[in-house]
Amino acid sequence: MGSSQNRQQSSTWSSGDKQIDLTTPVEAEHVGGFRGRLKSLRRTTTDKSKTSTPDNLRGALGLNLLHEPSEPRVDFVFVHGLNGGSRRTWSATSDPSTFWPKEWLPSEAGFRHVRISSFGYDSDWTKSQPSTLTIHDYGQALLADLYNSLSLRKNGNTPIVLVAHSMGGLIVKKAYLLARRDPIYQEFAKRIHSLYFLATPHRGADSTSFLTTFISMSLGSSGSKSFVKELIPGSGTLQVINDEFRHVCQDVHLWSFFEGLPTQVGPKYLTVVEKESAVLGLPGEHTQFLQADHRHVVKFETAEDTNYNILLRCFNTTIAEIEKEYIADRFENHKAQMKLIAAAFDIPDRPDGDFNRVVDKLHDGSCEWLTEHASFQDWLVEDPSEADSNMKVTTLNPSRQEPAGSAPRYLWLNGPPGSGKSVASTHVIRHLESYNLDCAYFYFKANERFSISHMLLSLALQMAESNFQIRHTFLAMIEEGETINSQSDHTMVWSNLFLGRIFKMTLSQPQYWVIDALDECPSKALSVLLPMFARIDPSFPLKIFMSSRPNGLVERLLNQEKIQRVEMHTGQAESLKDIEIFVRSRLSPNILEGFGSEEQAETKLVAEIMEKSNGIFLWASLIMDRLDEAHSIEAMRDTLNQVPTEMSGLYQGILADIKASPNAELSLCILRWVVCARKPLTTEELREVVRLDINQTLRTSDRFAQICGNMITVEDNQIRVMHQTVKEFLTGEQSGFYIDRSWSHARIATLCLQHLNGKNFLPPRAHRPSPSKVNAEETVFDEYAIANFSYHIAHCTPSEATHNLLPLLGAFISSNVLTWIERVATTSRLYMFSRAIKHLKSYLTRQVITCSPLNPDYSVTLRFLEDLTRLGAIYGPNLLLNPSIIYTLIPLLCPKSSVIQSKFAKQFRQKVICSFNEEWDERLTSFSYPSRVLSIACFDPYFAIGLSDSSIKVYRSTTFELVANLQHGEPVRRLASGMLTNVLVSGGIKWIKMWGPRQEPLWTVPMPDHALWFEFSPDDSKLYVAVKTGEVFVYRVKTGQRLEALPVLGEEQTDSDSDNADQHQRVITPSLMRICPKLGIAAIAYRSSHLKLSYYDSDERVDTFVKEGYEDGVLPPQILDVAFNLVLEQNLMAVSYLDGDLVTLDPWSLQQRNTYHLHAVTLAASPDGSTLAAGDSECVISLFAFDSLRLICRISSMEERIMGIVFASNSLRFFDLRGSSCNVWEPAVLIKKSMADDSSSEDSDEFLTPASSLVCNRSFEGSNNITVVAQAGDLNYVFCGREEGSITVHDTNTGKVCAEFKYHARMVDIRHLEWNPQTKVLFSVDASRRCFATRFAPPTTAAPAWKQLDHTLDFRAADTVLQVVVSADGTMCLVSTTRGEEIHDATPGPAVTDGTIPAPTPLTATFPTPTPTTAAFPIGAATTLTNYSGKTGRWLQHPTDAERLLLIDGHRLHVFRWKSLERETDAAGIELTLPAELAGATVAADDWCSRAGYGTLHQSVAMYKSPSETAFLTVDIPAAPAAGAAWPRQVDVVCTARQLVSGTKGALGIYKSSLYFLSSMGWVCSISLKGLPASKSYVRHFFIPSVWLNSGATIARVVSKTTVVLAYRDELVVFQGFLDFEHKTNFDEIVQEGAVVPLEPRSP
Repeated sequence: MGSSQNRQQSSTWSSGDKQIDLTTPVEAEHVGGFRGRLKSLRRTTTDKSKTSTPDNLRGALGLNLLHEPSEPRVDFVFVHGLNGGSRRTWSATSDPSTFWPKEWLPSEAGFRHVRISSFGYDSDWTKSQPSTLTIHDYGQALLADLYNSLSLRKNGNTPIVLVAHSMGGLIVKKAYLLARRDPIYQEFAKRIHSLYFLATPHRGADSTSFLTTFISMSLGSSGSKSFVKELIPGSGTLQVINDEFRHVCQDVHLWSFFEGLPTQVGPKYLTVVEKESAVLGLPGEHTQFLQADHRHVVKFETAEDTNYNILLRCFNTTIAEIEKEYIADRFENHKAQMKLIAAAFDIPDRPDGDFNRVVDKLHDGSCEWLTEHASFQDWLVEDPSEADSNMKVTTLNPSRQEPAGSAPRYLWLNGPPGSGKSVASTHVIRHLESYNLDCAYFYFKANERFSISHMLLSLALQMAESNFQIRHTFLAMIEEGETINSQSDHTMVWSNLFLGRIFKMTLSQPQYWVIDALDECPSKALSVLLPMFARIDPSFPLKIFMSSRPNGLVERLLNQEKIQRVEMHTGQAESLKDIEIFVRSRLSPNILEGFGSEEQAETKLVAEIMEKSNGIFLWASLIMDRLDEAHSIEAMRDTLNQVPTEMSGLYQGILADIKASPNAELSLCILRWVVCARKPLTTEELREVVRLDINQTLRTSDRFAQICGNMITVEDNQIRVMHQTVKEFLTGEQSGFYIDRSWSHARIATLCLQHLNGKNFLPPRAHRPSPSKVNAEETVFDEYAIANFSYHIAHCTPSEATHNLLPLLGAFISSNVLTWIERVATTSRLYMFSRAIKHLKSYLTRQVITCSPLNPDYSVTLRFLEDLTRLGAIYGPNLLLNPSIIYTLIPLLCPKSSVIQSKFAKQFRQKVICSFNEEWDERLTSFSYPSRVLSIACFDPYFAIGLSDSSIKVYRSTTFELVANLQHGEPVRRLASGMLTNVLVSGGIKWIKMWGPRQEPLWTVPMPDHALWFEFSPDDSKLYVAVKTGEVFVYRVKTGQRLEALPVLGEEQTDSDSDNADQHQRVITPSLMRICPKLGIAAIAYRSSHLKLSYYDSDERVDTFVKEGYEDGVLPPQILDVAFNLVLEQNLMAVSYLDGDLVTLDPWSLQQRNTYHLHAVTLAASPDGSTLAAGDSECVISLFAFDSLRLICRISSMEERIMGIVFASNSLRFFDLRGSSCNVWEPAVLIKKSMADDSSSEDSDEFLTPASSLVCNRSFEGSNNITVVAQAGDLNYVFCGREEGSITVHDTNTGKVCAEFKYHARMVDIRHLEWNPQTKVLFSVDASRRCFATRFAPPTTAAPAWKQLDHTLDFRAADTVLQVVVSADGTMCLVSTTRGEEIHDATPGPAVTDGTIPAPTPLTATFPTPTPTTAAFPIGAATTLTNYSGKTGRWLQHPTDAERLLLIDGHRLHVFRWKSLERETDAAGIELTLPAELAGATVAADDWCSRAGYGTLHQSVAMYKSPSETAFLTVDIPAAPAAGAAWPRQVDVVCTARQLVSGTKGALGIYKSSLYFLSSMGWVCSISLKGLPASKSYVRHFFIPSVWLNSGATIARVVSKTTVVLAYRDELVVFQGFLDFEHKTNFDEIVQEGAVVPLEPRSP
């Protein structure tokens, strides 16, 4: 190439194929001038609380906001003086760029967080009108404006610095005095930190000449001005102000400046304010002169003005003092907030490490050609309103154009590899930050393939760090429970954080993004990223700087999306200046001495290197390294003369030297690991892997780069290739040191698996603690092997060289894999499960070529992947809470067919006894209701189900726990939820109701017509309601206000067959309407008509999609459903037709894409756009890849027709509506597909599997579910009442059903069961109020079966039965109904011994309406007594007195006698006095527990203010008083409030001396009742998987000291021996996610 003089800097502004030449280089602008150009970036708005005049030369009156940073921490307020103005006083000329508080200060160092305002008041003494306003009035106005300013209230109570000129100083002092005196302003006064007085006449203006002229003018034709008179030396006003001020000024910092030059007044020069008047002379006052006259102490021509810089230094001192004194606490709070957001996003802090690694390569003067170029500065400061009118901007639809007037948002810096693009990007970051601009950045790196989600979250995190508005929005989102992290789909991240939040804000400052090495982003991810960028709202103040290689995919996408941009290039003339600076900085005397005299040698050598570099910075860097290594002058000359000018030739020479060295094997090993490692290795890791790989021990790490010919770098203890071109060269076949990627990955994978199969990863034996920590030297490679073994396996090509991998993998899964799972969970990175599944699945798919699927290692790996797929979804929260449960509980809870259960559960004597847990179930759970399910909506972390009985059930999506039961007031036909705010809307025939994020009602409006569809706007601000008439009504979400309807205009449809349109014509209403606000499209279908698409958000046109085959006018089949793909880049929607065709099409071009024959009646699209679900007429759900319409799964079920399908926000779970049930599905194929589609994080091969068919023969619908459970005393049996009216007996040792009894009516569910062990009688009540007391013969050795003997009672209760209580001796039975209490004599008759069962005794007579009675009733009779319980009370057998009954009604305890139900306490009962800390908590009467022989009642409740805090309540039952004495009036409820790992869900009962309860995370826990108030710990035993817990009340019982039973639909699950697992947890122990807590069974 030619010399640098013949090269010209090239830059273009491009929009698609259009380019505007911007090649003219410019000189660096003056600093002050450039700051002036930055004014277009400052989005200033006057305080809306104050009406301002036009921004003329003098300036507006009142408080004016000049500059507001994104994170204001300090306020500067400028107050002008006599005859000045809020702008004129501070401007040297009429040029706006000299208004220094606005144009210069915001860009100065130290002012990044300073908000700047100015205050104006009418001090024009030349006006003819007189003025009675005084300094007091102006001070009062200043104080009021400051106090009422909305701007100054943002971001808390920021310290205020008041800067005043001349008379403005007196006004400032007066304002401060008023604030200190007035109680209203006293708190505000504490914000005032410093006062700056610039030539302020504290004692008046002393100049005789000045006063004579000045006062005569003021009192003459100009009119009398009171404030002027107050400036006379010795005036009462000044004396009062000065006297008061000296008593209160100790709390503020004082800075006084006096004028150093006289002011010209006519022909004379005089000092307006003498030093004695300008200086207060108070303790602590800073005093300094300014070399200027009275007016010019605040007017500066340039930013280099000495006086300006004096003030600037003083201002920075004040800012530093404020940061030290006031901001320390705020900084800690800010740090804590950022830590919380970073943890929620699951990404590290700012990418400062990447920045620091590159910034060290910047030398003084480097890359200034870039930021000084006119193209860059135009991009930086261009005001959108002044943009080229010929430019066009792409909007949501690539085929449509926005109107003219938008400035280029993008600057694309491109250049060849090694030409310094990353260094230039880093310089741009530093340049932007030097002007206090908000800049977020991201570096893509070839050896660290970050996902789009990771990049977006990093940018969002940085924006939150510098902008309190964004930060607090994210904190509110986290508090609401929304989950957005690095494992979230990029569409969700972009829609939720950016489109839905950040881009909707009105920010005070423009935002800048710098994205380096965009071409290192994986191609599939890049194809998504740039289209997203292209659709950013043009009005949002965001500029994006991107760097990449030229041409290639980046340029194609930029052109394809018609992205207008400024283009600049590296590797040309200006880049050579950077190379020259770099080379001169590296030249040392020992290099120069061989090339002649030092000055000539330097010039000659620099010129030669620059010419040979061809503008490639990397080449120059490498040649300087080689010159440093040369040990003789001749060697240096040879190096320079012989080195190739192309990078490949240079690399070949370096490798030749390495091969000839004794370190060749070591170098190859290091290069292999550095090139193929998934992430940069640390020096310690590299030393360890070299030892493992080639058995060589490296002593130090400082020679790594030298050993490898400087082809690697060691920075921040991490080792990387020195440039991406090194990796490309080493893995290319032209390399003399060729690194075979596949073989190298296989070698690394082998070493990783050998390490994971080693002793460090052996799982603990049963009854032993978790593996002990080994020393750091032995485990330095652990982290890398854990995180990346699967990555290297996935990148192996099956061959003879890799035949040992599968046996190693099989051995690992069969032995040490639990330790791997525990280590992953300990780091809280469960996404590593997904990564491993993706990699290993890819490997197995290719492995079939060389290995039979019947191979045991292949089989066990494939089965384990199924386990791993479910592990995080089902057990994830508890695994994070306690990772060690992977060794104990999880193997026992996994299905019998799973690898984890079959390999690792055999060592335990504990068992889970049930029949359904044989295989992983694709259906997580099902909700069944007595009424029909009509609608469903999902809003993370909840979902809501609408029923025909007018109720709305809201559940937590992680645990399926019912959190709210809302009432709509009519059948809930429609539900919809917002994406961002978790608002929920419900609709019926009559009403629309809006519910808030906490399920509180917001508003209700009448339904305008029969609703066809509900949809929210992308920002949740509007609700769209499509109705049968074809109209779309719009409501404001916050208020319910009805807005202007959407212009969804379709052609008028008629049903007339006549040609006469005037006869028998009527409008046909649409049969279907779907709205997609994200696309701005509405789909409308009429009977036997083509699909209409209304583009209401753009040009309001209506187009028609004609299905292929119906172009000739033939009526198309009926449209059944429509689904939009919400990912804008895919441009897809789906339509199902009555003829069975499922069609996808482009909604913009109306081109049909794919067709699949399926009689789909309902459609749903996943939020990430990857999956289309279709429910057909045969009750089958088919899942398709939306983009290709490839079938990936079919789910068959023997249930009712599918009425609707809705996806969860994570796109991995969906719900279907069938009749009176709602099923929750999470097919493994969706999880696998999500992993396969996420190629943004790794460039591994995508794997495609054939469609799977799932058949769910086990129908939850109509199953004989268990409704109630009763334990058979001390026997190892449990009675279960069922929905169909039968009663089954279960053996808790075997889990088997021993007997089934069907004496209740069929299909009437059993509501109550009570067993009396003394009489062997079971009391049972069904839903029809039929009550039985049945005597049984339990099994014996001689008669091993349960035997029903006879019915001692058989009657129908008077009304719905609420409760059954049996006396201790079994002779009396109390039945509590909604009408009252019935007492029945249950004394059993003679035992039946002949085996016959007598006929049921006749039903007792129907009871009349309850009437009070006190008479005793005869044995065997039944009586309805006064309604003591009032439908809300709970009856209990007195635990220590068999003759008495207890009734707890609300917070009152009543005592009765059994025989006559005689009240012993008075009507008011005994008050249960609750402690103050229980205010707001729900203490339910039904939840009190007791145990025979113990005179106490117990309950556990969640505290109202802190759900994780649990209150254990104890009531001591009063002893019966002596004859003639009264029962006590009140009893205190003893509350033991403790912080648990998770809150309580409810008590399970009392066994022995412990209270057992279920936590909100499903853990069965216990706490000893002995010394409960002083207890310091509780015991966590085991957890019940959330999918096994019913949506309603959990039916579980502790049946022995080791065993718990749980009713799960129609089965009784027996957790045999699980109470032996114990983990003592201290109440004051803060258990963090991922903490390793061993959980071991206690010794038998």
